[in-house]
Amino acid sequence: MVASSTDRALQAFRRLLADAPSGPQAKVDALVALSQRTVFVATWTEDGEDYRTLVNSNGQNALPLFTDEHELQTAAERFGWLDESGRVPHREVGARSALRHALSRGIGFVVVDIMADYSLEAGQAEIKPLVSARHRSDSSGPFAGVGRISSSMMQAVRVTPSGGIPRPMTPEDGMKPPGTPARGASPPAEVPRQAPPPPAPDATFGGSQSGTLAFVPLAAPPQDLLLDALEDVLREYPEVEWAAFCSASRGPAAPLPTIGVMVDSAFRQRIGEIARGLQAAGNATGASLDVVFLDTPELMREARANGKIFFPWRR
Repeated sequence: MVASSTDRALQAFRRLLADAPSGPQAKVDALVALSQRTVFVATWTEDGEDYRTLVNSNGQNALPLFTDEHELQTAAERFGWLDESGRVPHREVGARSALRHALSRGIGFVVVDIMADYSLEAGQAEIKPLVSARHRSDSSGPFAGVGRISSSMMQAVRVTPSGGIPRPMTPEDGMKPPGTPARGASPPAEVPRQAPPPPAPDATFGGSQSGTLAFVPLAAPPQDLLLDALEDVLREYPEVEWAAFCSASRGPAAPLPTIGVMVDSAFRQRIGEIARGLQAAGNATGASLDVVFLDTPELMREARANGKIFFPWRR
C-alpha cells in the first residue's frame, strides 16, 4: 500500500525530531516544524482545555504533546489516563496554541512523543520565540514562511535528549482538575547511603578511552530502584545535562553496566565527585557500575542508541 501524503509528512517530521540532538540548528528546525503542525494533548475532560501535565524526578513540570493518536494512547496507558472505556480524553490543537498554553501557565517544558525513541524536550526559553515573533518576508531556508526567529532560538536552544519517565500531575501538585483524576506514582523509596568508594580510574571522560570503549545493547532494563538512586545523585549536580544507563566494554573486557553522563563543557570540575556518587549509589542497591563521561558526538550517539536515557526524563 502506498503511504499517504499525511503519513509521509508525519514520518519526515519525526525524522526531524530524531535529528534534533545532533546540534542547535537541527533542534531549531524541529521546533519550527513543530510550530506549523497540529498536535494531540491529553485532557482531564472530554475535549476540554484542562490539559494534563507531568512532573519529573526534579519536580519540574512538562506539557506532553503527541504527533498522532497512537503515541497519545501509548502514553495514556503508561500514565493511567484511560477512562473506564479504555479511552483517553483529548483534543487536537495547533502546536502554537499548545506552546502558548505552556508559557502562560508557567509550565517548564514541552515534550513531544515522550514514549518514543525520537522524543524531543524544549524549555520555555526555546519555545517563546516561536509564539512571540512576527512573520517576516526576508527569511531563507526550508522554513522561510515562519520568519526570522532562528537567531533568537539559536541563542536559547539547549541540545539535550529526553530521559526519565515523569509521573502524572495530581491535585497534590497544586492542580485543580474537575472530577477525580488518576493519582500519580508514589515517591521513590529511600535508598540507604554509604560512604563513596575511592576514585576509580575507569570513571573518566569517554574520549580518553575512545580507542577501547564500546557500547552494546542492554541485555535487560535496569531496575527502577537503581535508577531512582542514581537520579538522587544527579539532581545534586546542575551541570549534568543528561545521563543514560548503558552496557559498555573497555578493550577485551566483558561489557559492564555503565552510566553515560553528559556534563556541560564549561562546568567539569566535579566529574570525579559525580562518578564516585553514582558508583556509591549503585553499590547501595547491589549494582557495580562503571561511569563514562560522554565528551564526543560519537559517544553520545552510541549511548543514546544502545542505552536507556533516564535523566532528567525517564522513558
